[in-house]
Amino acid sequence: MNSKFDELVQNLEGPMLEELRRSVAGELNERRAQSSIKMEQIHAEMSAEDRVRAMQEIARVLRGEESHA
Repeated sequence: MNSKFDELVQNLEGPMLEELRRSVAGELNERRAQSSIKMEQIHAEMSAEDRVRAMQEIARVLRGEESHA
C-alpha cells in the first residue's frame, strides 16, 4: 500500500476502522453483483460462445477472483 493510505489507516480509531471495513466490503459486494451473471441470463438458446463466457464467469466467482470488467 502507499504510505499516505497506511498513515491514514493507522490513525483511525477502532470504530472508524470498522466503518471503513464495512464500507469497503459493501462496495466490493455491489461491484460483484453488478458484474455477475444472473440466472435469468442463462438459457438453452445461448450461443456456444456465450455458454463458454458464462462458464468462465461462474468458475471465476467460485474461485473468489475479482472481475476484470
